Amino acid sequence: MKLSRAIPAGLVDAGLASLATFVLNLYAIAVWEADNPQVLGMYFLYMTAFLLASAVPNQLLFVPAEKMTLDVAQQARVRFFGRVARLGIPAGAAAAVLLLLATAVGATKEGIGFVDDQLPFLVTGAIATVFSPLQNHARRLLHLAGKSWAAATVSLVQAATAGVALIFLVASDVTAQWIPIGALAIANVVSVSTAAYLAHRAGRGLPDGDLDAVAAIQDRMTYRTLTPTGRWLVATGVVSLGNNFAVESAVASLASLEALALAGAAKTVAQPILVLANGLRSVLGPPSMEAARDRDRQAARRVAATFGKLTIGAVVAYVAVAGFDWIGNPLARLIDGAYAVAFLVALSIAANGLNGAAFPGRLELIGAGREKQLFGADLRANIGQLVIAVVIAAVAGGNANAGSFARPVAFAALGLGRIFNYKRQLDIHYSSPAADAAEPGTIPQSPDVIPPAV
Repeated sequence: MKLSRAIPAGLVDAGLASLATFVLNLYAIAVWEADNPQVLGMYFLYMTAFLLASAVPNQLLFVPAEKMTLDVAQQARVRFFGRVARLGIPAGAAAAVLLLLATAVGATKEGIGFVDDQLPFLVTGAIATVFSPLQNHARRLLHLAGKSWAAATVSLVQAATAGVALIFLVASDVTAQWIPIGALAIANVVSVSTAAYLAHRAGRGLPDGDLDAVAAIQDRMTYRTLTPTGRWLVATGVVSLGNNFAVESAVASLASLEALALAGAAKTVAQPILVLANGLRSVLGPPSMEAARDRDRQAARRVAATFGKLTIGAVVAYVAVAGFDWIGNPLARLIDGAYAVAFLVALSIAANGLNGAAFPGRLELIGAGREKQLFGADLRANIGQLVIAVVIAAVAGGNANAGSFARPVAFAALGLGRIFNYKRQLDIHYSSPAADAAEPGTIPQSPDVIPPAV
C-alpha cells in the first residue's frame, strides 16, 4: 500500500483505538466524580496498572516478533498472527497476575470494599490485560503487511463494540464497577476475533516461497529468541511509565494537587497530537526499522522527515485552533479548566509534538538491534525529565499556576532528550561496521528470505 493511502488509514486506526478508552473514561467520571471520588480514583489506579501490565507481553514478545516479520515479503507477514498469539496469551495471563499484585493494596483503603469495588475492576482488568496487547499486535501486524485499512477496521469494531457494550451494561442495571473496564474487555475480545479473521483472509493464496520463508521464521520464534530483545524494551517501557508517575507525584507534593489538576486538563486537550503520532508510527514505523536494519541512512532520513513534517504541521494547526481560549475553540467551553493558565495548553501540545517526533529514532534503534542502547538513551532522557519537573515544582512552591508548567516543560525536555540521545546512538550505528550492528543475544536476520509499518 502506498504511503498516501496508508497514512490516512493509520490516523483513522489510532483515532478509533483511542476513542473507546476516552468514552469509557468519560462514563467513569460522570458516574463517580461527584458521589464517590474514591471509586473513581480506584478505577484510574486499575487503568494505570492495566496499561503497565499490558506493556509486558507487548514489549517482551510482540514487538520483537514484529521485527522478525520484516525478513519475509510484506504480504506474508499476516501469517504470523497465530504463532505469536500462542506465545503471547500465556504472557498476557502472567501480566494479569501482575495487575492483581499491583492493585491489591487498594483493598485496604477506607471506603473501598473488595467484593463490591475491587473484584469487578480486578476481573475485568485481568481479561483486558490478556486481550488488549494481542489486539494491538494484530493491528500492527496488519500495518506491517500493508493492510492498514484492515487495521483501521479492527479499531472501528473495537470502538463500536465498546459503545454497544456500554449501553447494554448500563441498561441491564449491572453494577457500575463492572461496566467501564468490562466494556473495554468485551471490545478487545471481539476486535481480536475480527483481526484474526482479517489476517487469515489476507494470508490466503500466498506463493510457496513466501510460505516457506514464514515457516522458517516461525520455527525461530520462541521465548528464547524473543526475550533477549524484549527484556530491554520492557525495561524501557517500565522506566517511562514509572517516571511519568514520579513526575506527577513530584508536582503534587512540591507544588500542589491543584497544579497537577491544571496540568492534567491541559494534557487532555493536547492528547490528539500523540494520537496522530501513534497513527503515523503504525505506517511509517516498518520503513524506519527496515532502513536501520539495512543501514540505509538516507531512507531512514526520508521517513523521519515525512514524520517530522506531518507532526510539526499538526502541532502548528492544533495550537492555532485549540492552544488558546478564543471564540473559535470549542474545547475551551468543554474543558475550561485547561485554559485557566495562559500558554499551558499550547506548551502541552508542543511537548507532545516533540515526543511524537522522537518515534522514528526509537524505531530505527529497534530495527538496528540496539534495544540495549535504546534503554540507556531513554533512561538518560527520563532522568532529565524528572530533574526539571522537581526543580520547577520546588521553585513554584504552592503557586498552582506556576507549578502547572512543571509537567509540560519536563515532558518537552523528555522529547528533546530522546531526539538527541537517539541520534547519538544512531550515528554510531550508521558509521560502524556491519559486523558490529547487533548486540549479542539480539534476533539474527536471515539472509535467505525476501526482505520487502508500533
